[in-house]
Amino acid sequence: MRVTIGQINTTNGDYEGNTAGIIRAIEQGKNDSSDLVVVPETCVQGYTSLDWFLDRDVARCVLQPLEKIIEATEGITAIVGTVRPNPAATGRRLYNSAAVIRDRKLVGFADKTLLPEYDVFDDPRYFEPARERHLFPVDGCKLGVAVCEDFWNDKTFWRDRLYQHDPADELIELGAQVLVSINASPFNKGKMGQRCAMVSHRARSAKLPIVFVNLVGGNDGVIFDGASIVADCEGKIVLQAPPFEEFFGTVDLECGVADERCLPGDDIETIHSALVLGIHDYARKNRFTTAVIGLSGGIDSAVVATLACEALGAENVLSVMMPSPYSSRSSVDDSVELGRRLGMKVIEHPITNAFELLLKELDLPPATAASSSHATENLQSRLRGNILMTISNAEGRLLLSTGNKSELALGYCTLYGDTNGGLAVIGDVLKTEVYALAQHLNRDGEIIPRNILEKRPSAELAPGQFDDQSLPAYDELDPILKMYFEQKATPEEIIAVTQKPTMVYDILNRVESPANEFKRRQLPPTLIISRNAIGIGRRRPVTHRYRRPTQC
Repeated sequence: MRVTIGQINTTNGDYEGNTAGIIRAIEQGKNDSSDLVVVPETCVQGYTSLDWFLDRDVARCVLQPLEKIIEATEGITAIVGTVRPNPAATGRRLYNSAAVIRDRKLVGFADKTLLPEYDVFDDPRYFEPARERHLFPVDGCKLGVAVCEDFWNDKTFWRDRLYQHDPADELIELGAQVLVSINASPFNKGKMGQRCAMVSHRARSAKLPIVFVNLVGGNDGVIFDGASIVADCEGKIVLQAPPFEEFFGTVDLECGVADERCLPGDDIETIHSALVLGIHDYARKNRFTTAVIGLSGGIDSAVVATLACEALGAENVLSVMMPSPYSSRSSVDDSVELGRRLGMKVIEHPITNAFELLLKELDLPPATAASSSHATENLQSRLRGNILMTISNAEGRLLLSTGNKSELALGYCTLYGDTNGGLAVIGDVLKTEVYALAQHLNRDGEIIPRNILEKRPSAELAPGQFDDQSLPAYDELDPILKMYFEQKATPEEIIAVTQKPTMVYDILNRVESPANEFKRRQLPPTLIISRNAIGIGRRRPVTHRYRRPTQC
């Protein structure tokens, strides 16, 4: 069998644009004399369209775009991710399905059975689960079609499983000769290699070819990396689609020749690519052509500026320096030098006069090396936020916020100040990862000045102020945050690794404090690169009284 995959970048609700991408894949299949074309999960509607799936008019019209796709399939078979109405009087109104189309006829649907409701997923809110599975005969071959999660429950691969039964295994037992899995699987660190191993393992153990096609592109903070895979019956990867870009490719399932392309080899490289795609697609799909960033002379804003220039073009990025009485000269000079190296416009709007006027008006004391109030410090951040939002409004620029995950987790940020923005670029990137990203961005030459990389981190809101006076050292803080957020480790499990119970409980209590959750609830959409990130997948009450003990 000759198969064409269409790794398509969709936009939620853009039926016309999404349909055009699907038809391009079908035409590619025809040009390549393919037997089968496969495109990702819900690629007609986009994933995830969230509560649009609950709107009655959306539910009523979901199959209309499929009519144009059906007409395009003359002489070829296509498997297309879509949602479809549930004809029953009870249950959710929609199924999450794969439409199987053959030569301008709708053969039928393979509906999704396992509906994830963890992290960024909330499928049971929108979809009815399928109750049975069946095969589709195509040119004398029996196709088994699994929609995303239905493929991800292999008891011989996963140590921990969320579901009792395995729909993909049931398709194999029914006699499937080729297994097709359509997916909208978001990017997480390390996930591409995990998928590759999962597909190869199942193909080898079931002794049949597997076509695993994944969505690509950014939708809000969720980034889909693509990296689609085709494996032969020996588990050999015969097609590996490049990550983070649209791709149309054709392969013979019987060829048995390994694909020489390979996935990126380390997390920093993939984080870099994911963030660039996330910025690019968020801007493009929300009709922004330009962006604005507050440049502080620190590592976070330098990394965000560099990523934004790569994603949008340096000519479309404006960086604004807003020095206060406590800003160092080196911060201004380093910001100017960064802009010069990137080819990015940098302008200066000092806040000293406005700050001193408001201090007097509000009867607030100035910050000193011995004493500084949060109100005085936060006033500077909010003045900067006002300037940036005004530029955003006046020029139609997307404001990119620059706070990192380590600071946001502990509430080391100012609401309506540095948290302002339309997109939080590194809100899921730990501070140590920000430094690693900077080193990666400098791999072919020094883009981010060495002074920025080597300076002691500081918000510069008071004389002699440094991050490590308010936060633990980042090389101690970040492993704790990573275990807590990404691995869902308990305090006891973290203490067993760190042997620092007082520090662990202090950090976790700061993470879970109502005041800090209140701030995070109001953050802009955050580009997600890890599991259980600060973003739409994290659901914590603001109002709560639970507090972990301060020691074992």
